[in-house]
Amino acid sequence: MKMVIVFDTDDRQGMTNTVHIVDKLAAEYLNKNVDERYKRTFSKIEFIKMLRSFAINVKNEIEKGDEGADPIGLRFSKIFSEEVWDRKEGGERY
Repeated sequence: MKMVIVFDTDDRQGMTNTVHIVDKLAAEYLNKNVDERYKRTFSKIEFIKMLRSFAINVKNEIEKGDEGADPIGLRFSKIFSEEVWDRKEGGERY
């Protein structure tokens, strides 16, 4: 089956409907939702635990007193986020 879908940027409701249609078609024909990557895959409690873990890591970095370390910098946040991603991909929970 082929289908042409119009995404009219002048019609807000039409754009919303188009997204829903594409999502339904993807679920039916690809067995996958289009917006799947935007869905939250963890609970509020799990998110709070992640934040607490990040805060503990920041505190530990500050206590080390390493002059080169910037616990609130991008590098430190990147390292922590990669740890979280690796855990989630491995199926581990916080």
